[in-house]
Order: sequence, then C-alpha cells, then structure tokens
Amino acid sequence: MDDDIDDMHRFGGDDPPEMMCPQCRGVVTEDTPKCPHCGEWITPVDPEHAGPRKLIYILAALVMLLVSLLMTF
Repeated sequence: MDDDIDDMHRFGGDDPPEMMCPQCRGVVTEDTPKCPHCGEWITPVDPEHAGPRKLIYILAALVMLLVSLLMTF
C-alpha cells in the first residue's frame, strides 16, 4: 500500500489538472488565478456567455465590411 502512494507521488498521480493560459498558451494548473509565464489573470469563461460574445464580434465585422463596401461604390 505504501508503495502505491510513493508511486503516485513519483509519477504525478496527485498533480492538479492542467490547462493552457489563454494569453501565452503556457501550461498552468486549473486553479491558478494568474499565469506564472506571462503574468496575465486567468478568468474562466462561462460557456453560456461565450457564444453571444462571439456572435456580436462576427456581426460587427460583417457590418463594418458592408459599410466599407458601400462607401467604395
């Protein structure tokens, strides 16, 4: 039993889950509030709110494209 615990510590069995920093793509643990690589704050993104924001950016880009096309003709 003690050998199993030693193996878990030796091979990283108790390590917290990892993720990538959204700014610099450095590997950080999920519970890290600030990236140790780039210093940016890591804020979780709620999947329910991520979709509408993306849609707003796409619509804004399309409106700007349409306006620029209308101004050239």
